[in-house]
Amino acid sequence: MNSLVSLEESPSDVLRAQAAEVARLFSLAEEKIKLVEHLNRQLPIPSINELRYAGYHLVQYLKDGDKAELGKAENHCKRAIYDAVEAGVMHQLEMIQVFQTDFRMIALSEHITGYSDLKKQIKAAKELILKPKNGPTDRAAYYTECTQHLESLREGLDTLEDHRDDLIRVIKRQNRQSLATWSTLAVTCIAALFTVLAYVKPPASTAAPSSPERATASTAPSSPAD
Repeated sequence: MNSLVSLEESPSDVLRAQAAEVARLFSLAEEKIKLVEHLNRQLPIPSINELRYAGYHLVQYLKDGDKAELGKAENHCKRAIYDAVEAGVMHQLEMIQVFQTDFRMIALSEHITGYSDLKKQIKAAKELILKPKNGPTDRAAYYTECTQHLESLREGLDTLEDHRDDLIRVIKRQNRQSLATWSTLAVTCIAALFTVLAYVKPPASTAAPSSPERATASTAPSSPAD
């Protein structure tokens, strides 16, 4: 009689699978931290702390064999991933805002193809960041959506920066045109002022001139008294 093979996994198999999942999440968290460090030019400290906590619980599991420590390590790895991706999205939004401020005097949609779509992605990413997260299911969905926004915002920011030199030339051209316009206006105003002054005559004097004889008599020295 053939022995029956149990369809249920043994406890050791479950622990092995859980440990493998923790290892996968730990590696993914490291990958996201490195990516965000490259994008932000600084380390995402909250994510690094979460990995440190995960490592602590892994050590506790290896020391005591308490499988609950594996679950704690897994949760910390997930938080490290979420925090890193969120930090990346927020940084991309900040850099895009800097770009928009730099070229606020230009209608960017007239110079950058797809800028209107990028604005929609920016709005959606901001709304996602502000949306409350309740429970692990929401956190997992949040991570998936946040990762998508991170990639799209990275591409969008790269596109914006590719147009920076062209937009700087547009600003310089606009400044030259504005200077020429104001110079022409100033010359026109000055010319008009001189034209008006040329037609304005000074008012005629109403005082009668004094006769030369009267002026001479008034200035002649008086004779000494006898």
